[in-house]
Amino acid sequence: MRSKITQILTLLLAFVVHVSFAQEKTITGKVTDETGMPLPGVNIVVKGTSTGTQTDFDGNYSITAGVGQVLQFSYVGMATAEQTIGASNTISIQMAEDAQALEEVVVVAYGTQTKQRLVQSVSIVNTEDIEDIPAVSPQELLQGQASGVQMVNSSGILGSAPVIKIRGVASINAGGRPLVVVDGVPLNDEALSSGQGGTALNPLADINPNDIASFSVLKDAAAAAIYGSRGANGVVLIQTKSGRQGEKTKVTLDINSSWSEVTDTFDMMSADQYRQFLVSTGQAGSVDDLPQGSYNWPENVVRTGFSKDLNFSIAGGSEKTTFYAGFTHKDQEGFIVGNNLTRFSGRINLTHQATDWLKVGANLGVTENNLDRVGADNSTFAPLTSAYLQTPWVEPYDENGNFVNTGFIANVIAIEALDINDSKTFRTTGNIFGEIKLLEELTYKMDFGIDRILLEEFQRSFEINSPEGFASDFVAQQNKHVFTNSLNYDTTFGEVHDFSAVVGMTYEQTEIRETSMDATGFLSDKQINIVSASTPGETLNRSRGNRLVGYFGRFNYAYDNKYIVEGSLRRDGSSRFGVNNRYGTFWAVGGAWVLSQEKFMQDVNWINNLKIRGNYGVSGNDRIGDFASRERYTGGRDDGDPSSGILDGNYNGVSGLRLLDPGNPNLRWEKSTSYDIGFEVSLLNNRISLNVDYYRKKTSDLILNVTIPQTNGGISSILDNLGEMENKGVDIDLNTVNIQTENFSWSTSLNLGFNKNKVLSLPGASEDSEGRRFVAGTLSQRAIEGHSVNTFYLIRYKGVNSETGNAEWLDKDGNVTTTPTTNDRVIAGDANPDFVGGLRNTLKYKNWDLNFFFNFSYGNDIFIDGLRFAENPFSFNKRTKLLNIWEAPGDNAYLPSPESSTFGVFNQRSTAQLRDGSYARLKNLTLGYSLPSEFLENSFISGVRFYATANNIWTIKDSDLKGIDPEVSDRGFSNVRQGESFFTPPQSKTYLIGARITF
Repeated sequence: MRSKITQILTLLLAFVVHVSFAQEKTITGKVTDETGMPLPGVNIVVKGTSTGTQTDFDGNYSITAGVGQVLQFSYVGMATAEQTIGASNTISIQMAEDAQALEEVVVVAYGTQTKQRLVQSVSIVNTEDIEDIPAVSPQELLQGQASGVQMVNSSGILGSAPVIKIRGVASINAGGRPLVVVDGVPLNDEALSSGQGGTALNPLADINPNDIASFSVLKDAAAAAIYGSRGANGVVLIQTKSGRQGEKTKVTLDINSSWSEVTDTFDMMSADQYRQFLVSTGQAGSVDDLPQGSYNWPENVVRTGFSKDLNFSIAGGSEKTTFYAGFTHKDQEGFIVGNNLTRFSGRINLTHQATDWLKVGANLGVTENNLDRVGADNSTFAPLTSAYLQTPWVEPYDENGNFVNTGFIANVIAIEALDINDSKTFRTTGNIFGEIKLLEELTYKMDFGIDRILLEEFQRSFEINSPEGFASDFVAQQNKHVFTNSLNYDTTFGEVHDFSAVVGMTYEQTEIRETSMDATGFLSDKQINIVSASTPGETLNRSRGNRLVGYFGRFNYAYDNKYIVEGSLRRDGSSRFGVNNRYGTFWAVGGAWVLSQEKFMQDVNWINNLKIRGNYGVSGNDRIGDFASRERYTGGRDDGDPSSGILDGNYNGVSGLRLLDPGNPNLRWEKSTSYDIGFEVSLLNNRISLNVDYYRKKTSDLILNVTIPQTNGGISSILDNLGEMENKGVDIDLNTVNIQTENFSWSTSLNLGFNKNKVLSLPGASEDSEGRRFVAGTLSQRAIEGHSVNTFYLIRYKGVNSETGNAEWLDKDGNVTTTPTTNDRVIAGDANPDFVGGLRNTLKYKNWDLNFFFNFSYGNDIFIDGLRFAENPFSFNKRTKLLNIWEAPGDNAYLPSPESSTFGVFNQRSTAQLRDGSYARLKNLTLGYSLPSEFLENSFISGVRFYATANNIWTIKDSDLKGIDPEVSDRGFSNVRQGESFFTPPQSKTYLIGARITF
């Protein structure tokens, strides 16, 4: 019986196999484009199987498949096509151009627009294009991805904020950072920190990069003018992820771990080298006369940092509802001892189509950052600064292993081991909205957004580092509310006329409260809180805020998808400006011509898209603080000490008020006018795309301090609108699909941003010895008429004379001197680069993918202020270069003769500290492997990807930049204080491994 059953099953199996093979056959055909031209390299697969092939050079193909199966045809720049196999053995198809490339929807101010109808310069970064590259922060996603956007990290310390510049610096005293808008809510990025090792707010740090769907960088006035008084520095629009209607619920879990190390450090003298230096320069009789201890401070303030990162998200949608939820937890140890960061963030985005005419939604993001801070880079309490300058025979411990006080150069080992320097930020951002469809073409939208911040900072310095101890407590709260109403109209009529418009109003209110106190006099290190101190210090309690109301409108008209015009208008009122100039009007106009839609271009098959565009617009800058236009006073108290120098409001020992600022009721916003001319072209079935823009932006009504007679109550200056500045340049974006085969693809993206900054006029400013008006930014750089806003103005250092052993400089006329003065300073360099850019290559082979990304900057200079201390012949530890001392004629030495009168002033501020800041860096290298789908067919897992990433592993830079990271060259956020570094911690080399699982 069993034998008969076996025989029957065998016959049935043989029959099934026979039928299956009988149904399979060889299918041949040809694939062409809409003009009949053959398409080589088209990918053809039997849908649902791994069977596939490609067309040859003439567009022909051959594949084996069965009746009823589906052939899927895909090609770059063409819409994917499918064909079901029937009785015929021949299937030839004509592929249509992928309209999605032209109809791609782009996020713009107060709405969306198809890419083809844009008349502005907008750089789009879709995170789907770089989703395989793990990123710690949003700035890592954006850096080097958009032409004309320069991003410089202010420090390698965890939590530090980047400096972002779009098409150069457009102001002197007003802020230069772009406006950051998340899901329609403008975020605050002004400083709330008390300054105890803190930095300005970093709005990008409070967004999980895994939650971001896209960036839209609005670069010209035509794009940003609709943001009115805040658009002059450009706008970064961030859209977070959402679910899709009818999409199956997708769960993603991403886990990774990383380790980091310092990229570069100064070569400082060891204890033996330092003792020998003192003897060689006559500062000590013999080595035996000097202390014999030894400690490598730079080596002990850095470490291998470790990080753990968990990201979880779930997204999906039904016919009426879409949802997205994300959560991240990060534990991060920096490479600087004592610098740690823990971050929690969560996001929920929901939309619901309640009725045919009503849609409601909400976007909510919360972030908590807990940061263990370290001192600022120009402080002797900063780890690297202290480690570099500390005398190398000084040790942090006594013979019993207890920490010791090391004097002026702090014992940072003890500080990081014992002291408390914490910062906690809790931020909530989001919005709720409702959309009512009044007509088929007309929609009303109401949007209410918030940006709420609670910042708490606490510092406690113990006895070993601060005699009697010290404590400070700082709390800041920001509440920002944004209320927007708008009407959106979108219609097509007469088949060739497309018209869209938006009008609306917005009201924003920001309130900030800050409270701080400090104290000394602790009886014991066990007393932590300020209330335990015996000597109260300074107490501060202040409130500030601002309000803004804006009315805006924009229209876009396209005729036959060929000719496009657009205009926008905004009227803003701001409490920040003088009562006589509260309101301002900003506007823009632009147009585009899509030549590729013209009849005379229809036979040019290798051009898929060709568009030229131009625009002109006016935008403003309101980043001047909340009270710049108002009278400000300070109160005073009688401290009983005439020698204390406290002026405050005291008059003959009686408390009163003193005028700090007379205010200016006529103060108004800086105004930027710009024009942009550009073209876009896509070639060879969109395998090559090129965008080029030429722009010229002029800023007028610069807000400057103007000197006034001191008969005005001792006030010597007042803020007023004077001066002009210009930025002009070229942005280039090039994308290519170099190879596209069945199993292998290689694509490249290159962007370049050229910019030239020039100060045109500074009426009423100080004049230098050449009669040029200027505004000083630091002791090293200034804004000079006819030159850059970040011009280095220094004495020129020539070097050590090999015959005399004297250090030599050049006077202002170019003559050699050994006694230069400040009158010998000349224009010596520029902190602004000639161009910046990024280069990305993406290679895929079957289930493997490789991504590598370079960013670069060329033509900028960096002033390294820390060298004046690390090359001081008498004080502090020193760079090993100072061991090269002049001893006899003919010596090619670094340090002048100890007998020379120039020995002690050799390190004075000059071009000796100025370096070429050009660099190219392998910013990211990522290798990934995705498990084949057949491995997961019978599981609930839909995808698994393993990846390994390395960041900042290779840098090309000037050899004189040893110890300096050219990417972290900004000290502070002042527009006239760029390209300067003290002992700024560099970025880290980071190595990361992880896995992403989707369900």
